[in-house]
Amino acid sequence: MEKQRVLIIDDDIDIANLFSMVLSLVGFDCEIAGSAKEALARLANHDPDLVLLDMRLGSELGGADILYQIRSNPRLKNTRVIVITGYPAMAEPITDLADLTLFKPVDVEQLKTLAARIGSDAQKPKTAYFHDPLTGLFNEDFFNTRLAHAVERARRRSDFIFAVCVFWINVKDDEDNFVGSEIFDQILREVAKSLMQNLRPTDTIARLSRNKFASLHEELKSSEDVVLIANRIKTILTPSFRLGERKYLLDFRIGKAVRSDYYEKAEEIMSLAEKDMKNRPLSG
Repeated sequence: MEKQRVLIIDDDIDIANLFSMVLSLVGFDCEIAGSAKEALARLANHDPDLVLLDMRLGSELGGADILYQIRSNPRLKNTRVIVITGYPAMAEPITDLADLTLFKPVDVEQLKTLAARIGSDAQKPKTAYFHDPLTGLFNEDFFNTRLAHAVERARRRSDFIFAVCVFWINVKDDEDNFVGSEIFDQILREVAKSLMQNLRPTDTIARLSRNKFASLHEELKSSEDVVLIANRIKTILTPSFRLGERKYLLDFRIGKAVRSDYYEKAEEIMSLAEKDMKNRPLSG
């Protein structure tokens, strides 16, 4: 049987080597990433079965940032995460995103037992907590946390550019009548599928309420990219959607906002995007 792969993310190389030795004894194939930057580079090209994640990495990116990167990447949907921290307060906000939380000092025998148990557990990693059950998109809580992390990263990095798009959707049939709940839900699932297929895998797309959606776009090359993104979303929403022999069209509005040093909170950039959306003409 192929060995399960573990990525140990810890900037204390002695502790990382100890964990690697312990997990190797129970059959894991271990790699070590000694920094957040190295960890993200590994995760960009590999999909480990298990990540052992220290919450304090002493860099511009912390363990929580990496955990949200893992949970927002569809390619890593089956990756288990064990969070390790000496600060219980740091673990509290991400408890529902980690498969297991261990507090320092870590007992190596306990780590060996728990890692082996997680590795053999047929239960899927925690995903329901941050996904909308109807569309499979992220939910409002997850989106707001990701946006807050983006705002924080922008404070630390002057070159970090991100943008938010907010869009409102309604569904009509080919006779210009609003549809009932059953058809509406089916069309929303098709819309969500199209958004996930046509936007970047690294974009965070969320359903905020029945009719309202938002998307977060990080690591943009310039602030002007948000115009291209909004046009891309409009292109996705414009064509008709079919169910059987019937054709359905979307009424929608799209608003956008881009990172600025004037915004200190996630709520401020969301408010700007929503204001922009309300000022836009109805499309469809």
